[in-house]
Amino acid sequence: MKITTLLSVPLILISLGLAVKAEATTTQSYDSQGIVGFSTGGGTQPPVDPNIPDPTLPVTPQNPDGSKPNPGGDGPLTIDFASSFDFGTHDISNQDQTYASKAQRYFDSGDLTSNYVQVTDRRGTFSGWELKVKEVAQFTQIATGPQKYRELKGAAIAFNNPVSASLNDQYAPKSQMIQSLIPGVETQIALAETGEGAGTWVIRWGSQENLTQEGLSPDVTLFVPGTTPKDATAYRTTLNWILSDLPKNTPA
Repeated sequence: MKITTLLSVPLILISLGLAVKAEATTTQSYDSQGIVGFSTGGGTQPPVDPNIPDPTLPVTPQNPDGSKPNPGGDGPLTIDFASSFDFGTHDISNQDQTYASKAQRYFDSGDLTSNYVQVTDRRGTFSGWELKVKEVAQFTQIATGPQKYRELKGAAIAFNNPVSASLNDQYAPKSQMIQSLIPGVETQIALAETGEGAGTWVIRWGSQENLTQEGLSPDVTLFVPGTTPKDATAYRTTLNWILSDLPKNTPA
């Protein structure tokens, strides 16, 4: 009987001990931070496909004579590329004529696209920009031979059906239809007002569906008056593309 009593006492004590040691759980919290910063971008942006203007998928445009285009600008606000225009070779005519430009060609593919100009804005200020073009002088003869009519008087380039395109979700710059470039006069091509035009944008003339089976783009044209005398030779002009910041409004 004594043995049974002695064995039962420790069991009772252990049970009481477990009940006394039970405690409530404590919960704590602590905050940390994540930080990232951005600065004005730089470098050069290669040309992109005007139909899929993805800056990570550059293309290599080809000039009409088979040469490589001039490199684009370097900095936070740049002209990356502008098409050169080939209006073909035609019989001399005494009637008014309008000639379509050949479509844009590429070194790295056999694709043809609309002609275009490309701008990149990496300033991070959303302050806007303006793109203009100036025909430096009227079409003049390339050759230096004995030809009589050196200048193609009255010839005029037109840009129709402009489209502003980007993969960027920012507001698009406003592009302008140009009925006739005037030699020596700057003409606005596109305007990005405050809050517009950030990232890489192309201004293309017409759509892929507008290109002809002969590889011509009817949205960039050259008008030549029938009354203009012409020698049987080639004529050329230079287009100067001008990109600038929008002027800041300052108190008077």
